[in-house]
Amino acid sequence: MREMSVRDLAPGQVLAKPVLGKKGLVMLEAGTVLTERYIKKLKELGISKVYIRGRPKADEEFSAKLLEYAKSVSVSWPFPGEGFRGTTWSDLGPLPDIDKMKENDRARQIACEEIVRLPDSDRLMGHVALSQQEARFRRLFRDVLYDIVNNREIAEELSVLRQTDRFLFQHSMHVTLYAGVVGLSLNYDMDRMYDLTVGALLFDIGMTRLPIRLIKTNRQLTESERAVLKRHTSEGYQVLSQMKGVSIESAKCALFHHERYKGTGYPFGLKWNDIPEYARIVAVADVYDALVSPRHHRQAYTPSEAMEYLFASGNNEFGLELVQHFIRHVAAYPVSSVIKLSSGQVGVVAEVPRSLPHRPTVKIIQEADGRRVPVPYEIDLTKQKNVVISSIYGYDDEFAGEDPWTNATS
Repeated sequence: MREMSVRDLAPGQVLAKPVLGKKGLVMLEAGTVLTERYIKKLKELGISKVYIRGRPKADEEFSAKLLEYAKSVSVSWPFPGEGFRGTTWSDLGPLPDIDKMKENDRARQIACEEIVRLPDSDRLMGHVALSQQEARFRRLFRDVLYDIVNNREIAEELSVLRQTDRFLFQHSMHVTLYAGVVGLSLNYDMDRMYDLTVGALLFDIGMTRLPIRLIKTNRQLTESERAVLKRHTSEGYQVLSQMKGVSIESAKCALFHHERYKGTGYPFGLKWNDIPEYARIVAVADVYDALVSPRHHRQAYTPSEAMEYLFASGNNEFGLELVQHFIRHVAAYPVSSVIKLSSGQVGVVAEVPRSLPHRPTVKIIQEADGRRVPVPYEIDLTKQKNVVISSIYGYDDEFAGEDPWTNATS
């Protein structure tokens, strides 16, 4: 018997305890086989949780198929502690103390607060290209995030993620935002948005179960270390598949986010049609944010370069249709961003075309020789093919905090 959120119920599951109404009346008896109609009625009545017999049949079938598939492609299922060519995990240093991190109430509170503030971050929301739907997205996204952080087990894992590596936590938040934008644009309902968001927030949770040295290193990894690092996908799946309030579809985001279109990914080398949709979305968002974020060994790529990479990866690493959908709804350069062009000129993003969001219309405010422009003029980068955006100014750069329209006349 286990407790389950009503939002995660599936037809065919069996109630282990009776469901009581507000006045103590029995609404459904123990032993009732749930149907779509029963599940819908539970939601309408505001019932949040029920007790179910055993593990859902769908979960058991998926786990069995997973192990069967792993054997068919000669991949050993990576259980914790398993070695690689004679190397054990203990050889790579200590593992994080997960139980201790989960007991840190203050850390959990901070992690949850940062999560629920995500829809109110104008800087991050500036990367959402949803036109008139932005206000609706903020409301829906905020409601979903509140539901998620109110799940104690999920909140603990978010805290573990943040305590393990602050950058990894921020990366997961960015991936969640991008994935949420795609979900809304695909007309996901509340339940699907919830599952996608949980999967996106915790898709890298398996990293927290690896030796600390691997997570923090800034050098090139050895072959055995890379092999262990890759196991974060299956480690993450094992964590999420055992959690209350986390559907099997959310857990698959952890397992499959490194699978690729032509079957060149891992852990199973699945091809595109065999990769679950949520995992596909998370994979694209993961790669995009990884490219535009700095790493120990390289500077961040510009959003334009990241978009170009995604374009080139269509029907190679990712499905082209999903890539095009992603690019249409993620603003590489939000309106009012201050950017520098390959010509040396500095400008402000004035308009973002939906078809080519990485080539906006830019109002020039400074010439290449450093002269400020008294009357800004526009350059349409969809037409100026020989000019590209070379960098975007951050809060600590020359134009930080400056109103780019000062002394400009229309």
